[in-house]
Amino acid sequence: MKQNNKQETMQEEFDPIDIDIANDDYGFIFDADGELKSVFLPDNIPFKVPKNIQRILKIAGIRDIDDITGDHPLH
Repeated sequence: MKQNNKQETMQEEFDPIDIDIANDDYGFIFDADGELKSVFLPDNIPFKVPKNIQRILKIAGIRDIDDITGDHPLH
C-alpha cells in the first residue's frame, strides 16, 4: 500500500500539461517497449544538433536528423 501512495504522489506532482515547450526544444516519445514513436524538433531548421541529442538519435537508430523531419510516425 505504501508503494501505491508514492506512485500516486509522483503522478500528481508530474503533470505533462505544465511543461513549457519552447520553439527550440527537442522531444522524444517512446512506447512501452522502448521503441521510438515520435520526435519533435526545433522550429528553426536547419540547425546544429547538440551532442546529447545526437547520442539519443544514435541509440534510437537514427543516423541523419533529416530522416525524421517529415510529418510521419516513426513506428
